[in-house]
Amino acid sequence: MAVVAATLLAVGHGSAQNGVYVETAFGTGLAPNMVLDGVDNDWGTRCDRLINPAGLETGTDCDTPPPPTAWSNESGGALGVMTGLAVGYRWGRLRVEAEYHFRSAAYHDYAPTVIGDIITQGKADQELEIAIGGAGDVVAHNVLANVLYDFHTGSRIVPYLGAGVGGGRMSVDYFSLWKRNADPSRIATFEDPLLRAKLAGTTTLGTAVLRDAMPGVQGIAGLDYSVGDRLTVGLKMRRTVFQGFKSDEREWDQLRSHDSTVGRGSRIVYVVETPDTGAYGVTLNLRYRF
Repeated sequence: MAVVAATLLAVGHGSAQNGVYVETAFGTGLAPNMVLDGVDNDWGTRCDRLINPAGLETGTDCDTPPPPTAWSNESGGALGVMTGLAVGYRWGRLRVEAEYHFRSAAYHDYAPTVIGDIITQGKADQELEIAIGGAGDVVAHNVLANVLYDFHTGSRIVPYLGAGVGGGRMSVDYFSLWKRNADPSRIATFEDPLLRAKLAGTTTLGTAVLRDAMPGVQGIAGLDYSVGDRLTVGLKMRRTVFQGFKSDEREWDQLRSHDSTVGRGSRIVYVVETPDTGAYGVTLNLRYRF
């Protein structure tokens, strides 16, 4: 603030001129609700050879791989920090710029898991005691090329509109927990009491920072105030929209309280997707023309 105040005193008043400029931004971002959809290649509990090595009570259910297990969690909207840096050039009313902006959102809203496949739904009322998950911290690094148009009003106040296109890399701090019933008598997955006792209280846990790179666009609206020939302060609003997020494959931290495998020659991995990758932002901007 001391640097800004000194600069305000040092520059004179006047209208904006053509030339190269740099712009900084700091403010807040609002991320909407985030629905995280997960799938994995897990086998049914009775087909888990680490839980049921003798293959009891399986029938023909374990002769072929089952369809994917599917689930989803919804985290409510979240506020966070949004900052940015842009370098641009102005021709009259038109400006073009290359911009980097960073945003974060702290969800930490772990909601009940909605099960999306028939096999797992059959466990929900008896085998599964707890099923929750969702997003923790979400961070995005975005680089975009913007075109903006200034509406000169004959005063120091200049509104403007703009749009940008580019790409971003988003990371999602993901959490998913499935806990089996601690009371073996309430588990109907097995009839054998020893297998029920072996399954009781086991957990499936996934904690990972998931990442993906996505193309995107943004719309911009702002209001600038010229405090001199070279310095402008303003308020900028933006809406960013990016292509859907899809993580790479990740293994479970633990699967039914053992390693992420069922003893059938392949690892058990999950993938998480979400279409909710955009955000709204409001920032205070400082622009200096060289």
